[in-house]
Amino acid sequence: MTSIADELRSILDVIEQPAWAVDADHRVSYANPQAAAFTGHARPSDLLGTDGRPAGHPGARSRNHTAPSRRCGTLTHADGSLLHVEWSLVPLARPDGEAALYLFRASTGASGATRESSLEDKLPRVLAAQVCADRCRTAAGSLQHGVQERLASLLLGLNLAREQLGGGSVPSSGARLLDDAARDAEEALAQVREVTAALYPSVLRLRGLTAALTALAEQWPVPVAVVGNLRRRLPGAVEMHAYFLVRDALSRAVHGAGAGRVRVVAELGPDLVVTVADDGTAPGYGPEPALLAAVADRVAVLEGTLTVRHTPEEGTTLRAVIPVPH
Repeated sequence: MTSIADELRSILDVIEQPAWAVDADHRVSYANPQAAAFTGHARPSDLLGTDGRPAGHPGARSRNHTAPSRRCGTLTHADGSLLHVEWSLVPLARPDGEAALYLFRASTGASGATRESSLEDKLPRVLAAQVCADRCRTAAGSLQHGVQERLASLLLGLNLAREQLGGGSVPSSGARLLDDAARDAEEALAQVREVTAALYPSVLRLRGLTAALTALAEQWPVPVAVVGNLRRRLPGAVEMHAYFLVRDALSRAVHGAGAGRVRVVAELGPDLVVTVADDGTAPGYGPEPALLAAVADRVAVLEGTLTVRHTPEEGTTLRAVIPVPH
């Protein structure tokens, strides 16, 4: 019989939100890497055997996994601090005993991000930037915490059905249909993850700009160094537009200018200064003008300034200065 860990590994490891499975005693039997990172643990195995119930769980003294579809509570971080979370519970009826799946996300306002100032105090462009960021964050959240949860539940159900109806009792055509349906659900999960990351990466929402840029740097075929002095969260609109302007600048450098290495610097003083320096060719034709225009639009919507400098010996440097509300 397939173990719960084997079943969940292919499902939960492609979900960007933190998630873990628990047994009948609410002990964690499987956790995905996102859950370990979210709670400050080095490895998912560090969570195994711990009590998987968030504080505020309505069945704190019960073995019953029945719970409302979504509630708020807290988890304990590895450093002892509390993480305010919203959580969903999916009961898993299995032949070898009761189990359940918890899926978490940070509660609104609990991520430590700087509180947005009132809308009346914002310039029209900055207000538009905030509205855009809010829409992307809402759409990404609906995909991640609605569609992904339903797909994960569907995939688990298909796997359980395939297991319980196996052993030759299902005609080969029926088995193939179950296999095809499970494969389609896995591909749909992966596609939802890609779309969610394109709209508003979860690492940006949960951990801020520095962590998001570090994760972004790992996605390119050339070395990308990320340095800076950001020690606090920035307003959501600033973080989102700064992240995507760096992504567009990296695309221009790597795919347009043929850069062999790139350096990204994000420093916070009176303003946020983001610099992307590469050793590629000068901005030219093809997709580069469009990508530079996209970077310029990101900066302009935040009432910032953008300078682009190229020297044959050093390459191209994009420098964006973005005002940050205090």
